[in-house]
Amino acid sequence: MANCITVSCKRNVLSEDDMRMIHYAALEILEVTGVAVRSEKAQKMLQDAGCDVDKKSAVVKFPQRLVEELSRKNNRAVTFYGRTRKHDARLDGEHTYVASDGNGTMAMDFETRQRRESRKSDVAKSAFVSDALSGHGMNWPSVTSQDVPQGTRHIHDLQASLENTEKHITIATDTTSWEVEDVIELASAAVGGRDELRKRPIISSIHTSSSPLQIEGEGLEAGFVAANAGIPICFYVMPGPGGTGPATLAGSVAVGVAEALAGNTIFQLNQVGTSFVFAAGMANLDMRASTRAGGSPEHGLTSAAYAQMAHYYGFPALVGGFVTTSKEPDQQASAEKLASAIPPILAGADMIAGIGLLEDCRTVWLEQLVIDSEMSQMISRMARGMEVNEDSLALDVIHKVGVGKDYLGQRHTVEKFRTEHFMPTLADRTSWDSWAQRGSKTLLDRAAQEVRRIFKEHRVEPVPKELGETVDKLLKKRSK
Repeated sequence: MANCITVSCKRNVLSEDDMRMIHYAALEILEVTGVAVRSEKAQKMLQDAGCDVDKKSAVVKFPQRLVEELSRKNNRAVTFYGRTRKHDARLDGEHTYVASDGNGTMAMDFETRQRRESRKSDVAKSAFVSDALSGHGMNWPSVTSQDVPQGTRHIHDLQASLENTEKHITIATDTTSWEVEDVIELASAAVGGRDELRKRPIISSIHTSSSPLQIEGEGLEAGFVAANAGIPICFYVMPGPGGTGPATLAGSVAVGVAEALAGNTIFQLNQVGTSFVFAAGMANLDMRASTRAGGSPEHGLTSAAYAQMAHYYGFPALVGGFVTTSKEPDQQASAEKLASAIPPILAGADMIAGIGLLEDCRTVWLEQLVIDSEMSQMISRMARGMEVNEDSLALDVIHKVGVGKDYLGQRHTVEKFRTEHFMPTLADRTSWDSWAQRGSKTLLDRAAQEVRRIFKEHRVEPVPKELGETVDKLLKKRSK
């Protein structure tokens, strides 16, 4: 199974009564205000199912009965398969997988230390480093290939990802039906055909609402193509408290839930049993800077609440975490990443996306990938909690050691410290003198050293040669 966090001591932000109130608020939003659905195909399906459709405004009003009925029709046994089986990720509400976040447009060049537009090589390098990290469970390409024609970026992004990671890939640059067809063809070439891809979908596809309460037609119909091929759908909502959602966190969560329920209703009408994932990144608007406050405490709380609501309905949850508006790996980055990651992890979200990126998911730093991976392992240890039983109380050892001695030489210590104690890769716990003698290296220095080690030592299972042939064919086709 893919690297994951097991949450033994969940800490929810919503009570059962809170979740019921948000549920009924979302249903009222859908039935009274409605959602603009700008797809004639979807409008017809919805009208046939009993929805009130205003063709002029595209606003659809959803009957409560239909929404609740179809919320029970999704595939509840969702697994995000890896290219190799050891990286399969079962989305069962009991494990949390940490993912890189996606579609940034900038990169900090690892060699020149210059910030520039992201390239295909950055997609490849970030996927390769992520593949080596034990605190990373699946890959959402951190950036996109800005150095290739826009109409071919989805091909280059997925190729670079498939060639450099064995982990599941969540793709978000397939926003049109023809781009989804290309992505399916590429993924099929990597696993031995479309039938194999349907059995073990190694990719999932992100499609979005446009908050507040809008779903655009082109992206929606692209999602239909993916769902019809058996590809899981991550339906991403982003009502920002104070901007594209009410200033209150509960109000924005209710808007997000309404959008997601509308999305699921449409996708289940298109294909009953579609694997549908509630996905969200709900950061509030910073009223002073007039920017999205990615990594704020509120971001962590909305992610946790939204994950709880997803589980309330029986859906997996992909939410934002490890997010920061900081421009470099500094104290602000660490504080904001922890603030946005801890609440959803302790709430049991299935996936937390955001590691490796700064500037509110805009710029990738390879060193930050390594730092965030270690941070996720620290949180994982907290989430696992403390086991109390006869063995862990160790009374026999306590009596044996007695008063005033140490436990270093005890077999119990040798057997237990590796499972009981978090062992960092980057954090330096030595004395000042020892740290100074070894060059007074900062956390960023040590992270860069780890990136170099990964490039030198890590290996990824090669992809079939058919993948390269398929890429060449698709690029020729799209270049026309």
